Amino acid sequence: MVPFNIVDNLNVPYFTIDEVRELLNQHEGETGQLFEEKVKEKIWQITAGQPGLVNGFAKMLVDNNPDKKLLGCDNYLKVEDWYLRLAIDKNFANILSKAQEERTFVERLLFTEDEIPFKIDRPSIKLLHTNGLIKDDGNGNVTFWVPFYKKRLYDVFYPYTNGEKTGILRSIAIDTLFDNNGNIKFDELITGYKEYVKRRGFKVFMEKDENGNYKSIKESALVYSFETYLQAFLQITKGKSYREADTGLGKSDLIINVKSKEYLVETKIYYYESQFLEGKNQLAYYCKSLGLNKGVYLVFCPTGIKYPESIKELTENINQVDVSTYLVEYGEAKW
Repeated sequence: MVPFNIVDNLNVPYFTIDEVRELLNQHEGETGQLFEEKVKEKIWQITAGQPGLVNGFAKMLVDNNPDKKLLGCDNYLKVEDWYLRLAIDKNFANILSKAQEERTFVERLLFTEDEIPFKIDRPSIKLLHTNGLIKDDGNGNVTFWVPFYKKRLYDVFYPYTNGEKTGILRSIAIDTLFDNNGNIKFDELITGYKEYVKRRGFKVFMEKDENGNYKSIKESALVYSFETYLQAFLQITKGKSYREADTGLGKSDLIINVKSKEYLVETKIYYYESQFLEGKNQLAYYCKSLGLNKGVYLVFCPTGIKYPESIKELTENINQVDVSTYLVEYGEAKW
């Protein structure tokens, strides 16, 4: 008997979290093989209840671990990694095609916090909504629908071939980046990143088309530059990173695991004070929900602005989480 039926039709109603639990509970009752509760939640979070993906994630978990009595988060992360890097998914192939047609619009959703009214008669919104990428957020604005699709699109648009990582690797002095307890010294790590930005700027992280015209938005280059630097650090330290399932706009969340310790790193672009301050509290809440006591908040700040006094670098304890804020300036000269 095949316990999970993979459905490709995007018009099938999406599952609620309770319906996802009920589906997985059926498998548990019939086979005795159990899913950790957190795994059930992660399947629902990354798929948003899209039936084909829910069944696909569950089936892959079961197929990969036929003799395992309890399927845990480590098992789940291996399946997520396969889906993000290796799986040929028909739904995503269609979404990718449509997203490439509307690349500038999709990158605005990935890298800015612009509130875009959801109006179905706008051609770009209608195209992306009917193909399952975006939806109304409940407040009349556009948001991503399925985090799995958002994660894969993020990777698709990433400029892997710019060759910057090799130069970054040569400049990282690992012995200065850890304290005696094996904790990352983020002050040192991000100081190194800022020095790199001064040398290289951000333009190298903007993709060009065959005619030499830039086809990615400036905001994407900011985030990509830091993530490339961070990935170089992880390569040297044999660390790992993965994204949490999140459908929010304009921020990038990475959990990094180095020397068996985990940290949540969030990058964001500064727009105004209340957005900046709210982001800190959200990061602290998110860290606590994940059982982490350390969060890194890296914010790109445009030059030429008189900032409120609250916009500064510091480490503070918010909701029992140490949140370290770092500011990276950028201006037209950096492009």
